[in-house]
Parts: sequence; structure tokens; C-alpha cells
Amino acid sequence: MRKGDVERVRELFTSFLSGIPYTMRRKENEVERERYFQYTFYLIMRLVSVYTVYAEKVQSQGRVDCIVETSDYVYIFEFKLDGTAQEALQQIEEKGYACEYAADRRKVYKIGASFSSETGTICDWGVR
Repeated sequence: MRKGDVERVRELFTSFLSGIPYTMRRKENEVERERYFQYTFYLIMRLVSVYTVYAEKVQSQGRVDCIVETSDYVYIFEFKLDGTAQEALQQIEEKGYACEYAADRRKVYKIGASFSSETGTICDWGVR
């Protein structure tokens, strides 16, 4: 993340999720299933990095799933369960999640990620 390599982030996160047994994922409630992936991502970011990590960061028009701030980059993540990366990116735009960083000198990456409830990994990824 310190190099701005968002495709490597996807690769590493997908690999990590692939190792979690399917029996560990919640299956009953769709909201809880999406939160499972969101908090798994949050915990990984907190455990493996020294960066500032926000989960469910409240802003003026909504709540961002996850923001990771490094000294040179800001990563704004929106997650969808069995949706599309495009839907997640559209939400980032419509809710103005990046507006808070408009005057920031750091490069901002908007990342939409969709998790598959069937495979337990990332099934779609988009970056702006």
C-alpha cells in the first residue's frame, strides 16, 4: 500500500480470504455476511500495517466502508456482497466519499470491491 500498488493489494487480500474455511463465514443474514468481509478486511489492515485505518467512517453524506491513509496515498474502499465493483464505485461518487480529501496532497484511490458469498473471496475489483 505504501507504493500505491492496488492490484497487489487485491491479489494479497484475495489470497488471504481463500485460506479461510467456508464453514467460518456467516450464511444466514445478508447484512451480516457483508459485514463479515468488511471487518475481515479492516482487521487485516490493522494487523499488518502501521497506517491509519477507518471502518464505517461517517461523513456528511454517508458512511464509508473503509479508508486507509498512508503518508502518500488515501484508499477509499466500498464493499458489496455479490454485487459489482461498478456499483461500489458509483456509491463512492454519489455519496462524495472522496470530497474530504479534495485539498489533500496525497493521491486518492477509490476502490470498489465485491465479495462472493459462494467463494468467500473478491470476485470483482475496480479502481478510479
